[in-house]
Amino acid sequence: MNNEKKVIVLFFPSPWPSQNRGRIPYALLYLERMIRDLGLEIILIDEQVEKNYSAKILKVKDRLLLAGVSSMTGHQIVGGIKFSKLIKNISKASVVWGGWHPTLLPEETLKEPFVDFIIRGQGEMPFRELVECLLENKDYSKISGLGYKTNGKISVNKKAEFVDIKQFPRINLKLIDLNNYVFKGAYNKRCIGYFSSHGCPFNCAFCCVAEVFGRRWYNKEISEIIEDLKFLKETAKVDSITFDDDNFFVNKNFSLKLCQEIIASGLDLKWDTSAHPGLFTRVFNDNDLDLFYRAGCRQIYVGAESGDQEILDLIDKKSKVEENLRFVEILNAHNITPLFSTMLCFPINPDRDIELTIDMIRRAKLIDKKLRARLFFYTPYPGTALFDRSVEKGFSPPKKLEEWAGHTLRKFKAPWSTRDYRWEIEIFSNFYLPLANPEFYKIVPKAFKPIIFIINKIFYPVVYFRFKHNALKFPIEAILFLGSLKIFNKIFKTHFSLGYESYLD
Repeated sequence: MNNEKKVIVLFFPSPWPSQNRGRIPYALLYLERMIRDLGLEIILIDEQVEKNYSAKILKVKDRLLLAGVSSMTGHQIVGGIKFSKLIKNISKASVVWGGWHPTLLPEETLKEPFVDFIIRGQGEMPFRELVECLLENKDYSKISGLGYKTNGKISVNKKAEFVDIKQFPRINLKLIDLNNYVFKGAYNKRCIGYFSSHGCPFNCAFCCVAEVFGRRWYNKEISEIIEDLKFLKETAKVDSITFDDDNFFVNKNFSLKLCQEIIASGLDLKWDTSAHPGLFTRVFNDNDLDLFYRAGCRQIYVGAESGDQEILDLIDKKSKVEENLRFVEILNAHNITPLFSTMLCFPINPDRDIELTIDMIRRAKLIDKKLRARLFFYTPYPGTALFDRSVEKGFSPPKKLEEWAGHTLRKFKAPWSTRDYRWEIEIFSNFYLPLANPEFYKIVPKAFKPIIFIINKIFYPVVYFRFKHNALKFPIEAILFLGSLKIFNKIFKTHFSLGYESYLD
């Protein structure tokens, strides 16, 4: 038994470079529950709210057994590397990386000198087994899902079998200050993120979820969800919930039963979540939508992906462009806001897919002026079906862990594209799309409401005419407005945009 080293530090790197607030670091809570009975001192560090954490680690460096990092591909890698190097500089403790990125690129992650272990796939059981082996000085080489180094040689074991999340201990939300994770949305004042399920049965060719969860879907017990929602409401004083599930509406009985229990419990919480457009439009009827609204549903996020049916077939979306539009019609009839997530510039015919996707959003906006949309660039990720095709089209993947930090959906520049579409998308996303809603000003921050009200009223007739007649060429008014806004942001050192964020550097 390793009696001297009984401290475990679990680290969640900040997902964004400039934001202090983010979502609850559930990855840390999922791991803590697996080892809380082993008599350890467990320290949770969330870089989103705790930037200066080195002093906390220095206090326990001599008793530190293991330090864990949970990281997705993208900016989290920056914080994960900084933390791991600190651990290695001040102690002899091992460092283990888990999460999406090590799952997709285990060998490449293990090449780094500051990484001793990786866990791929569902991490709860392999992590517990690793901690037990380190405590007992036992052999860990047979742990499923574990990657490790022996005298510089990298070994990665087969993935562990997935375990239904209902078999794990409950997470302890009391371990963190929930007020650090409350945010304001378009229809609420105090919202917080929560997972009622994980996974998705679909196998979209651009998405990593199938690789990580094996096309399985796991839900929590409804009674547990209701208890957690009550705790979140009472403790953080929230008025709404974002269900961050990969696909909330996979199981019809679960969706309906949960909504019935939300109503019966008297929670009185507004909420939003995600759906698959094809599945949703085929499975749910008007009575179901009425139930969702009465239970508090006010927005549903859907992966519409593309307005080009050839692209939807290429990515194996299992849905049609017309189902995306039908989705908007259904939600509009029940006063639930639809939110499209789309991807542009796939490695097949980017000019056509961008044109058709913008046109699909335009048509959807005419159905429901409340429609909101996010436009991302298709970004190839390892382990997905389109990754190899992207490489064939000229994509050169990063070769080292740190190089993946800048691999993001907003900034990826496709080598197969001969045009830079960012200005075109800036005009559409940050001028025409928001101002096509005559009541857009109602959802902006209070400080901006008066000026946005005026802008909204001035430009709405012009924008509506352009949308109605599909006349988006020669966007003079958009260029003048966005040019003026760019000067404003430069003078006052702000980053304001009418849409979610600017596409321009």
